[in-house]
Amino acid sequence: MWGNARFLRAVTKKLSAVAAIGLCLIIAAPAETANRSGYRLNAVQKAHVSRIKSYLNRISTMQARFIQTNPDGKTWEGTLSIKRPGNFRFEYDPPVPHTLISNGTWFIHVDRELKESNFLPLDRTPARFLLAKRVSFDKEVKLIGFRQNAGLIHLRIVNTEHPDLGHVTLTFNERPLALRQWRVHDAQNKNTLITLQNTRIGLRLDPQLFKFVEPEQEDQDQ
Repeated sequence: MWGNARFLRAVTKKLSAVAAIGLCLIIAAPAETANRSGYRLNAVQKAHVSRIKSYLNRISTMQARFIQTNPDGKTWEGTLSIKRPGNFRFEYDPPVPHTLISNGTWFIHVDRELKESNFLPLDRTPARFLLAKRVSFDKEVKLIGFRQNAGLIHLRIVNTEHPDLGHVTLTFNERPLALRQWRVHDAQNKNTLITLQNTRIGLRLDPQLFKFVEPEQEDQDQ
């Protein structure tokens, strides 16, 4: 059941308003963008990709503010926390009632307004790419595009196993090298953009950030 593409699409549709932001990157994308053979890099591009891979693999923890620009132009803000391998948390600022959590096994969407939670196996989403112990562009995800301009490097990736379930462009500042934003393009040609601000790397994060608590229990604790 969990590995069924129809199930993944159903969950994706249910969570589309918020799941787009996540490093989970699970919104369905047009199948024609998913070049299964990958993208052929020249020597200069290979050097940039190698540098980006080394940069990502040096990240053990990261925290940043983010601005999410939704397809309708509305913006949401919040705080992103990552602890590799396996853990992240997207905490939206009020009044947005959503929280996204990965605990190493599950991608979890918590809706505090509806007091409900939805689960998706983390290993069925491209989030595992950035949260893996070692980042690679030739296993869980495949590089299908490279662009460099105005001091920025853009890498387009898809899930290797389910190329029609995800299409994401990661953007890095070239110097100093840093993850700046990512854009999710869905099957309806709509884009959701996440831009990071005040990024900090290598800080100590409270393990409780990545612990799932049922919304009802959370209310009782407060």
